[in-house]
Amino acid sequence: MVYEPSDLGAVEIALLGVLSVGLPPSRSAGDDTFRVDHVTAVVAGLHAGDAAMHLEADRVRVSGAFRAELRAAIESLAAKEIVADAAAGMPAAPGGFEAGLEIDLVNPDEHPALLDRYLAQQCMEQLFQVGAIYPYLMERYAKSGEVWRRLRAGGYAP
Repeated sequence: MVYEPSDLGAVEIALLGVLSVGLPPSRSAGDDTFRVDHVTAVVAGLHAGDAAMHLEADRVRVSGAFRAELRAAIESLAAKEIVADAAAGMPAAPGGFEAGLEIDLVNPDEHPALLDRYLAQQCMEQLFQVGAIYPYLMERYAKSGEVWRRLRAGGYAP
C-alpha cells in the first residue's frame, strides 16, 4: 500500500520528518539534543504551539508520556512497513559500524530504520509549512553540518 502524510498521525509525521533530516549520531555530536526522540518531541511540540511540552524540566530529556506516544508511532509505522524497528543495542546508523565514528546504539523508542524515504521527505515538507518548525529543523541541519565537518577534520571518512 502507498501511504501519504494524510494517512498518518501527528507523531508519525514528526518522526518521519525528523528521520528525513539526516542528523548525525548524538554520541558523535556530543549533544543529546541531536537524539531522534528529542528532536521529534520538539517538532511535535512546535506543531502544537509549545516546543517544550514533551520535554522534562531540563528541556533535553523526553517525557515518559511522549516516549509512549513515540513507541506507539514506531510500532504503527513498522506495521505499515514504513520503518523497521531495529533490535536494541544494534547500530542506529544505516550500514552498521564505521571506524572513527561514535555511533548511537539503537533504543527502539528512539531510532527506527527508515524504509520509505519518499514518504519521509513528504512529511518533512509538510512540517516545513509550520512557521516555527522550519527554522528549528534548519538550525539542527546547520549544526549537523558543523558536527560532520568536525568529524571529518578528526579523520572520519565515510
